[in-house]
Amino acid sequence: MSVIGYDIGTFAAKAVLLNIKGKDNSRQVTLAGLGLSQMPPGVMSQWEEQPIPARTAMSAAMRSLLKHCKLTSGKFAALSLSGETMIIKKISMPIVSQKELRSSLALEAEQYIPYPINEVIIDGHILSTDERNGQMSVLLVAARKEVVYNCIQSVSMTKVLKPAVIDVDALAFYNAFDFQHSDARENAALVDIGASLMHTTVLYEGMPHTIKEESIGGQRITEDLEDTFGISPEDAEAVKLGSLQAPNPVEAAEVVDRVVSNWKAAVERALEAVRAEIPEYRLNRIVIAGGSARLPGLSEEFQSHFGVQAEIFNPFKGVKYNAKKFDSAYIDYIGPQMTVSFGLALRKVETL
Repeated sequence: MSVIGYDIGTFAAKAVLLNIKGKDNSRQVTLAGLGLSQMPPGVMSQWEEQPIPARTAMSAAMRSLLKHCKLTSGKFAALSLSGETMIIKKISMPIVSQKELRSSLALEAEQYIPYPINEVIIDGHILSTDERNGQMSVLLVAARKEVVYNCIQSVSMTKVLKPAVIDVDALAFYNAFDFQHSDARENAALVDIGASLMHTTVLYEGMPHTIKEESIGGQRITEDLEDTFGISPEDAEAVKLGSLQAPNPVEAAEVVDRVVSNWKAAVERALEAVRAEIPEYRLNRIVIAGGSARLPGLSEEFQSHFGVQAEIFNPFKGVKYNAKKFDSAYIDYIGPQMTVSFGLALRKVETL
């Protein structure tokens, strides 16, 4: 049974529903529904300190998208987490089977987690094994129980949806990328730039090797433009996306360049972390998603800086949809912003 992929961020909630037939590389995917709604200002930024308003806002957003976007064929919800409440780390540990992994992780993970082990939920995925040394590389993921509980509660509060999947933003992007490039075993950097957070997932031979998160998203540009020119948030957003001319275009370009330079530096730090372990690592391409991917000239800037192909990711590329129901121009425009929710929607209930 299909799930509705909900990506609920600081400023917007996104939802995608897919009809999926078949499995693995033979999957036939059709877009059944999608939607986007604004979140109440400031509520999600106080997620940990004030969980009740956040749960209420999340639940209301899910119900609204379910109703207005006619996602009625979906009864299960998949959500994802990010931010300081999440710990994602590649670790080395003695070889065990996938079945034994979770119980073994509880012992191994304690040294990597700054919280008491009984306050977190742990999971992991085996990336590679070295039979000669009896060790394997594992992608460790840990989340505080109270955060996972809040997600589950927000779904339950809708009264119509059941929680099925709690994932990680960066891995949902990887799921979407892998869906379109399942045969590729390349070295790529998946760069997801949202409103307040930026995730860089560096792939080594097609598999996630390093995931880095930094608190600098597209909202930083909007706020800096507001402060520089004394304009409204709406006008600042329009200037950022190129639909409104700035009072001083040269000064506006400098504001944008400062933040983009920070984004490039964040990707550099993620690549350095990989090269510290794999000195011969060579990046093949950069794939950019998130609402800030629409920044004019962004892919060209990354391509020039890193000297590799850089592209804006559209998860709906090659996906079938009813042209009478969905406008193709809108699908292309909104695609990068829907990447995480698309990756979540690829999950299926029976795979859990």
